[in-house]
Amino acid sequence: EKVWAGMAREAGHQLGTPLSAMAGWLELLGEHAASPTSARAVEAMTQDLTRLERVSHRFERIGRPPRDEAVDCAALVDRLASYFAARAPTLARKVTIRSEHPGGPLMRRGDGVLLEWVLEVLIKNAIDALGGRDGEVVVSAQPQPEGGVRIRVQDNGPGIPKALRKRIFDAGFTTKE
Repeated sequence: EKVWAGMAREAGHQLGTPLSAMAGWLELLGEHAASPTSARAVEAMTQDLTRLERVSHRFERIGRPPRDEAVDCAALVDRLASYFAARAPTLARKVTIRSEHPGGPLMRRGDGVLLEWVLEVLIKNAIDALGGRDGEVVVSAQPQPEGGVRIRVQDNGPGIPKALRKRIFDAGFTTKE
């Protein structure tokens, strides 16, 4: 387990150099974007590059204890909904992805990187759960009376068959072939 964690951390570290170079090239491209289309492309590539940087940092965190830091849950759900909305299917089917929260920061202590990682997985699963239909995914953050924040990922897909509901939190469980 320690060897695999070490390999994951090293892979994350090694990704840093080419990602930094790509950031420089994108900045240069952005300065010379000749049309609105190329400016939008540079913006989208920059968002994807930022995501790749986050993924590489995740690998560096494998096998280490979670961090205890301030996390703005409202900003997190906004950022994730915006990222996935720009990449959701719109041609053969229309998938709408949006965030909901009462406005303003919703601060909690935790590991923002790990929280973002699990929410990305849940959002991807929600999009997949629509099963090729038009649909909606809502990522919400709501303050709780006891002081916490409830973050929820909901979709309007067909749902999970009743017989499988007890297994959805089992490690490695999937309905995908």
